[in-house]
Amino acid sequence: MEYLDWTLMALLGVGSGAYGVLVGAGGGFILSPILLLAFDSEDPEVVAGTVLTAIALNSILVGLIYIRKKVVDYRSAFLFAAAATPGAVIGAFGVGAVAPEMFRTLFGVLLVLLALQLAFRPNIVRILRFGQSRRRMSMPVSERHIITATGQEYRYEFNEVLATSFNVVLGFISSFFGIGGGFLRTPILVLAFGFPVRIAAASSVFALAIYGSAGALTHGYLGHIELFPTLLFIGVGLIIGGQIGAMLSGRVGGVWVMRMLLVVVLLLGIRLIWQGVAG
Repeated sequence: MEYLDWTLMALLGVGSGAYGVLVGAGGGFILSPILLLAFDSEDPEVVAGTVLTAIALNSILVGLIYIRKKVVDYRSAFLFAAAATPGAVIGAFGVGAVAPEMFRTLFGVLLVLLALQLAFRPNIVRILRFGQSRRRMSMPVSERHIITATGQEYRYEFNEVLATSFNVVLGFISSFFGIGGGFLRTPILVLAFGFPVRIAAASSVFALAIYGSAGALTHGYLGHIELFPTLLFIGVGLIIGGQIGAMLSGRVGGVWVMRMLLVVVLLLGIRLIWQGVAG
């Protein structure tokens, strides 16, 4: 049975890592809830700390690939990481103070909200863009010009203050639940701030490598990391999946992928809420 569990962890890591990198999310928003449901004996703080550590390590390796491809918006990535790091540290302390049932319920609510965000994304985007356009008169707009290793050129502009500010909350969420936070950042950067998809995903992963490492170190200090077997097997899986996702970046797309994600996230959220309420 142990070998089966270890194989399952590795496979979950591969799938989560590949998909997470494609959307600039790190994969934790899929991996963490599945681990909580499949391995009910795992403490929430251990799941959060171990998964975040694996995500941080994977993000560092994938970030190096994106650096070679020259698709990282460094200024934005460093700003996002600076805004998210304090929350990542606080989140590591916060998760241990919450009862396991409450943690599962809160996690389930977050996933349901994510599913709703995916379902009603066009309306949300219109609201965000309207709010951004109204603030452009009072806040400076930053411009970016990026030329990739293949010679592809990207030009875009956005409200840097607004794009950076919401990372404060994402930093806490990423460390508290062990999910990275990129699953929210990347679509918001693309749909609300006009980032090119490749730049948004690469910059999100680069930022996650920084503030995720800060959160992981804090979790490690608090004893929230299970080196064996969880970190070893999901870590190896995430690294393999992350390399696959990075190689497929810019080649894979499709609305059906997001629709499948919506269904999976919604079901995971409902199951976690039920598990948390039932005790």
